[in-house]
Amino acid sequence: MPPAEAPGDGPHPVVPVPEIRDHRRVNAEVGWLLDAGHRRVILEGVESQRLILNGLRGGWEATIEVRGTAGPEFAAEVDAPGLTIIGLGGAGVGAGRGLRAGTLCLLGPVGDLVGNDQRGGSIVVVGPTGHRAGLRLAGGTLTLHGPTGRLLGERQSGGVIVLLGPSHGPHAGHARVGGTLSLNIAGAKSSGA
Repeated sequence: MPPAEAPGDGPHPVVPVPEIRDHRRVNAEVGWLLDAGHRRVILEGVESQRLILNGLRGGWEATIEVRGTAGPEFAAEVDAPGLTIIGLGGAGVGAGRGLRAGTLCLLGPVGDLVGNDQRGGSIVVVGPTGHRAGLRLAGGTLTLHGPTGRLLGERQSGGVIVLLGPSHGPHAGHARVGGTLSLNIAGAKSSGA
């Protein structure tokens, strides 16, 4: 299927997620649009579909705007250094799992295990984060602007986790062996949640 608009600064192609339905077809369409030179792609109507933008790999310099709340494993295993993914409605469990390169910005609440097994790139969450954020984080940066659940940075071996939010649950940094875990920034306090 050819792109709806020509690459460049003009109108940006919109991928209607509910009409396509299958995450493999959605992800293939996005890859095709990026390969065709589009620098901005919009995913419209995302409603908790799983595996959206899973496994994207490429040398694109582009932004993907996701309108709606993404489901589990959103933007997992992304390896695209010049790619920025902006989730406008938050995400489910496992967002950014295994991120290798690229930037993932989540503007809304995020489920458990954001940044699980992250190896590189950058994840920024503006909103509350579930339990076990940054589990087994080995590289990259995970920045959290909201409260977090239990076990933030559990088993962290590398990379950087920065909490700018108001609180974190108990057991932050449990079984850490490396990396940087910056807590209590901007008045953050440990919470018992």
